[in-house]
Amino acid sequence: MSATGSASAPRIAVIGGTPATLRKVRAAGFEIVWVYGPGDLDPAGLAHVAEAHLMDYREPAAVADLLETVHRSRPLVRVVSIIEDGLEPAAAATSRLGLPGNGLELVQVLQDKLAFRTVLAERGVDAVAARIGHTAADIRAFVTEHGPVVIKPRYGSGSLGVRFVEDLAAADEAGAWAAGFGLHSFLMEQFLSGTEISVETFSFAGQHVVLAFTAKEKLASFVEVGHTQPAPLEPDTARRVEELVFAMLDAVGLADGPAHTEVILTPEGPRLVESHSRRGGDRITDLVQQVYGIDTDALAFLWYAGRTGPVRPGEPACGASIRFLTAEPGVVDSVEGLAEVLADPAVVAAAVTVAPGDTVVPIAWSYDRCGLVLARGRDARDAAERAGALAARIAIRTSPAETGPPARTLATIAARPDRLVGAEPAAAASSVSSDEPASADEPVGVVK
Repeated sequence: MSATGSASAPRIAVIGGTPATLRKVRAAGFEIVWVYGPGDLDPAGLAHVAEAHLMDYREPAAVADLLETVHRSRPLVRVVSIIEDGLEPAAAATSRLGLPGNGLELVQVLQDKLAFRTVLAERGVDAVAARIGHTAADIRAFVTEHGPVVIKPRYGSGSLGVRFVEDLAAADEAGAWAAGFGLHSFLMEQFLSGTEISVETFSFAGQHVVLAFTAKEKLASFVEVGHTQPAPLEPDTARRVEELVFAMLDAVGLADGPAHTEVILTPEGPRLVESHSRRGGDRITDLVQQVYGIDTDALAFLWYAGRTGPVRPGEPACGASIRFLTAEPGVVDSVEGLAEVLADPAVVAAAVTVAPGDTVVPIAWSYDRCGLVLARGRDARDAAERAGALAARIAIRTSPAETGPPARTLATIAARPDRLVGAEPAAAASSVSSDEPASADEPVGVVK
């Protein structure tokens, strides 16, 4: 056998991922079957794998067909992915092959925000009013019944297409915006007022552990521009959040591996926003590693290999914070200050993702941000102040574009907009609610 595998090593299929991820998989003792998109392939990853299959891995049935053939040749012990687009394909193959891990039904419930609300309401965990809408009239009806509302795509992440509607006076404008943006179907959810945090967990055969609580800073567009650990929670609040999140994980059936759950701390207590069967994005795992010394990805592969038992975080070693960079919309003239920021001893990482000549657009989702600074501090407050001050030292100067920014729609922003909104209006039911059973026209957990 080559250095990338041995005849006795258990075989694991990894959907997507980077060479750094693959190194951790190999370190856990696996032989890797890598499934990746040809246009996105990093050739450096090939040094770590026994097999590589290039295909559009975002098609669950096609991935399951491929890995069924691979499994017949030499059996796999697991199929995993740590990226959003790979979760459903990995789950489809897991269910098809009868392997341990997150199956298709679980992953679809977490990716379908209506299904998530429906399952939780049915199981008495956290009933938040939610239903599908298509028009301003639907928004007006929901606001009349439940008060302020958040509308969003039924599927997706990164705060794309999320909008707050405060009252009836704002409903018509929100409906017109949704139509112009391409949200012919959207989820309407009762607005939860309060501070948002995320909860980073790991489940060990049904034993759930909180790895970290993450404080958030958000724009009015709901796009996150800052994360800090550890979040400043009183012990009783932390206990109540933990109990709620663990009840949710049990309700949806997530028993193995990482999860990232968003929670609002309302005056009445913690309420759930959504959850994902993966570790948090936005480099939240880097915060966990800095503050608690836990590499979430390495932990996952060691757990899947049977080489570790349950792990709990100790006391925080420091505080850590990420601040995302923003700039005035327009054409980038210059970028200054990055080298000086990178030289600061408090900085763990810093990057700018735009260069002179690039166009900065109004921030509609996470990928519109212009870079980040990740810094350590004595504690969470010190880290957040350092990250903010360091980010302010990076100057991204822009000039107005000669022509105004083009109209941005879901189709121009998202690679697969159909995957975010679900059914066309004629095929969808607009009255499905988390406090009512889903109709036959709007099946729970099925991606359309």
